[in-house]
Amino acid sequence: MINKLQTNLLNWFDLNQRLLPWRKTKDPYSIWLCEIIMQQTRVDQGLKYWEKFLNEFPTLKSLSESEESRVLALWSGLGYYSRARNIHKAAKIISNDLRGEFPKSSLKLIKIPGIGPYTAAAISSICFDEVIPAIDGNAFRVYTRLFAIDSPIEKKKTINKINELSLPLISRKRPGDSNQAIMDIGSSICYPKKPKCNYCPFEENCLSRKYGNQEKYPVKTKPAKLKEVNKFYVILNRKGYLGLVERPKNGIWGGLWMPLELDPENWDLAIKNNQIHKNNISYQKHLLSHRKMNLYFADWTTDKAPENKNIKWFSIEELKNMALPAPMIKFLREKSYI
Repeated sequence: MINKLQTNLLNWFDLNQRLLPWRKTKDPYSIWLCEIIMQQTRVDQGLKYWEKFLNEFPTLKSLSESEESRVLALWSGLGYYSRARNIHKAAKIISNDLRGEFPKSSLKLIKIPGIGPYTAAAISSICFDEVIPAIDGNAFRVYTRLFAIDSPIEKKKTINKINELSLPLISRKRPGDSNQAIMDIGSSICYPKKPKCNYCPFEENCLSRKYGNQEKYPVKTKPAKLKEVNKFYVILNRKGYLGLVERPKNGIWGGLWMPLELDPENWDLAIKNNQIHKNNISYQKHLLSHRKMNLYFADWTTDKAPENKNIKWFSIEELKNMALPAPMIKFLREKSYI
């Protein structure tokens, strides 16, 4: 049965695979960039960033020799900025310590900053034909439904079981295609809700399909309640120059530029003193994996800026090439600054 499943999978992929530009190459640099960028990112959005990075840094060496600030600026709007910092660190390590050569095995790739088990397996199987399952969120869903694995996917024993059961499905001749086929099934057929099982090459052998309980899988532990926080920012404008503050290297938006943050007491005081007008406050909801952020932006309406030695002043043109988080970019566009 396993050989049949493996054959059905590759036959389906040959006829139905998504036509994505990175599938035209086995260059590990291009594939690595793609896999990091596509984490928790839609394909249409990630494609633009992948092309932008390759245009700016066509080689690993050019990326390794760049300034971190430039890498963060190119990453602006994509979120999870630790990925960008790890890309820069990894490029330096591979270029300087490994003579520009990517490791060919997942066990060695995983030692590089920013490369986890899935990314290591994806790179090694696609670029170097290592026979290993690459298990991302889509693959978890496909495999847990196919084999009716009812233990929580956060547990190590569940991950080990999925790796064990999925390995025979990975073709020895085309391991990268096998993994990409699973990804495509997860993204285009095996939806979280209302999967299109009639189009799946595993339909006849899928245990959850057999019992009609596909949406039961994958089993997850109950998520923790999101912590809710409020953040208040003022936009300082001095003769067309905006005053921004660089975020600390650690924590959310580390190393990026944001408006001056006020604590709730000073925010209320600024409104009372007409330094902020209530009818000029912009609100954004920003969801992270562990918290819900309520972000409030407002123009500082008086000429005298609050005292803060960390404030730096930038022209509108300079803002276009700076490392800014997505909420800041959204606000600037709303206000037609950029």
